[in-house]
This record gives sequence, C-alpha cells and structure tokens, in this order.
Amino acid sequence: MASLTRNLSLPNSLILCLDDFRGWPAFRSRFGRHVPIPHHADSLLLHQFMLGVSAAGETHRILPVPFSTSSGLAALCEWGIYGDLIEVDAGHDFHSAWSDINMAYAVLRPGGVLFGHDYYTAADDHGVRRAVTLFSKAKGLKVRPHGEHWVLSPKPVDSVPV
Repeated sequence: MASLTRNLSLPNSLILCLDDFRGWPAFRSRFGRHVPIPHHADSLLLHQFMLGVSAAGETHRILPVPFSTSSGLAALCEWGIYGDLIEVDAGHDFHSAWSDINMAYAVLRPGGVLFGHDYYTAADDHGVRRAVTLFSKAKGLKVRPHGEHWVLSPKPVDSVPV
C-alpha cells in the first residue's frame, strides 16, 4: 500500500490499517509454526505487521487500527474521516465482503478509489467476486480485475459523503 501511494504521487498519505490482526479460524493450523502463542486474545499478527512496516521505513505514516473492519469503518464514518484510496480485504464469504465494501464506500471520498483482494477464490461467484459484481452494478461502477485484486472505477465526484 505504501508503494502504491508513492506510485500515485501521494507519498505523504497517512495509511490507516483496519484489521483485528488475529487471522481467521484455520489460520493457526495453516501457519502454526510462524504464529506466536496467543495470550488473552492478543492481536497475534500486529507485531509481525509492525516489523514489516518498520523494515519498509514507513512507521511515520502507517497506523494500525486493531479493530474489526465493521467497528473501525463505523467509527471513521462517525468521526467524519474519509479516504482517497481504500483497500478491502474482507472475509471470502459474500456477506462479509458485501458489508465491508458498503461500509468502506461510505468513507471513500468522492473521486477516491476502492479496491480489494481475493477476487479469485474457491468461492468465486458466491463470495467476494459476487459481492463486488453486485455492488458495482448497484452503483454504476466498473470493475477492473488485476490479478487477485479488484479495482472499482473512481467514486463519482458529485457523490456526497455519507
């Protein structure tokens, strides 16, 4: 994300990373030897994430926000904080993706770009891709697949923030 903002001539952008940093239900069985032992529902991946941020030299502009996507996006909306570029890395099921995409779009500044991950998964037309496709049709936006990612056309400038 930091590299992307530099490529878009936004090198001083503040990047908020909304994630509970806990992984998913099968996370420990898949990556067990690389995951620290949890203590009292720790955000297991936050330390690893911050090591990567530090190694990239981006600690001055990347701020982790260790909350669920829904509670974090609801707070940003309530506080009137909007983004120019928002990535959605939702759960692979339709309802998680649909909810996160709609909430992220609510805090996307007009002219901003919403994109996400996991466009091609085993769930395909039943998960993320279905949510992205339906959302884009409902809003009159175009979807551009880019590898595992999806990118929506910019939010219309005449859109009024929620």
